[in-house]
Amino acid sequence: MKTIFRYANLGLLVAAMMAIGAVAGMAQDPCADPELTTLGDRVRAEFDDKSIAGRTKFLASGKQFQDKYGKCEPAQALNTWLTGQMPKTKVTLDALVEAEAKKKMIERFNAGLLAKNWDEVYASSKDLLQKYPDEFRDLEFVLGTIGYDELYNKNNSKYNDETVRFARQALANMESGKIYKAYGVPNDFLYKTKDNATGWMNLVIGYITQIGQKNKAGAAPSLYKATQAASETAKNPLPYELIGYFYFDELDKLTTEIKALADSQKPEDTPEVAQQKVDQIKAKVALANGTSERAIEAFAKANSLSTAKPYQAKMRTNIENAYKLRFAKGTEGMDAFIAEAAKKPFQNPMTPVTPISDPEPVKTDATSSTPTAPATTAPAKAGTPTTTTKPAGPIKPAPAKPGSGVKPQATVKKVAKKKVG
Repeated sequence: MKTIFRYANLGLLVAAMMAIGAVAGMAQDPCADPELTTLGDRVRAEFDDKSIAGRTKFLASGKQFQDKYGKCEPAQALNTWLTGQMPKTKVTLDALVEAEAKKKMIERFNAGLLAKNWDEVYASSKDLLQKYPDEFRDLEFVLGTIGYDELYNKNNSKYNDETVRFARQALANMESGKIYKAYGVPNDFLYKTKDNATGWMNLVIGYITQIGQKNKAGAAPSLYKATQAASETAKNPLPYELIGYFYFDELDKLTTEIKALADSQKPEDTPEVAQQKVDQIKAKVALANGTSERAIEAFAKANSLSTAKPYQAKMRTNIENAYKLRFAKGTEGMDAFIAEAAKKPFQNPMTPVTPISDPEPVKTDATSSTPTAPATTAPAKAGTPTTTTKPAGPIKPAPAKPGSGVKPQATVKKVAKKKVG
């Protein structure tokens, strides 16, 4: 009896397990799952929401539906529609996400520009230029100007290097034929034409190099280009003034060399050695004469382009220093010389200076056989710039940059509102 009872119990257990298995098998059939209809309805509803959140949900629900019910007969119509629709929605969603990110970058730039938060302007502009270089290339002129304004207005050199880098980048891109929409951003960073932008970028580079980096020789080529461009900068006294200071530096070097040569003259020098020293001094003096005249021309140009009396007075002082160094007669004839100098074509400071040798003085001692130097002491040094941190005159004359105040660029704002997809 015990054995029969055990087998009977075993049979009941097996039957129960089979029944449970059958129920479980029925529950695992996805095609009979009521969720098929519920999820399908949710997919259709989310498709109608065209926002980023709505399309993101639609793609997630659609994938879930296809993974779970894609092989079910009742789901075939919706599955087929999803197969065609989901790739299109993904493309649209990606465009929306990018447009939103772009909008945020533009808003960040505009906010930084309005607040004159230059750190934010640099950061947002770099993002826009990296992501959309062709569309936002005009921002190069913003980044290529900020340091110039800051250095002059506040003696703030924080943005010097970045400003020079972007000014050079703008010049290179213009030279290579890259397209710009407006050559800048209204109002304080708008240059309107390629020629005007070229002149200003060269002036920016020259100014920062000379005033910010204390490198007059390195600044001279860019400053000269600013005077030659069909730009507002050709009528701005600043580049001419700065080039004048470059010549002053050259004159200071020459007067130091002349003095050293003059001091080296000794009574015991042989006639040959004495003559050699005299010839060296004459050559240096002739070069100093030519350099002095170039300095006069530079300051005369600056003087003629300004109507501000204090500025003209400072330029005249610089001219007098150079004129007295050039001529032993003080300021006699200086006004006529200034007038003629202002009319001459401006010379490239990178070209060699032509030495100017004055006639030899008439000798009074015919028996003298030992050469003497034209001067036993060096002329006084030309001097240094009128100011130590910025040129004597106004950096930005009234017509230099149109408009006042800082406003976001119109094209940037238009892009920010543009709808995608």
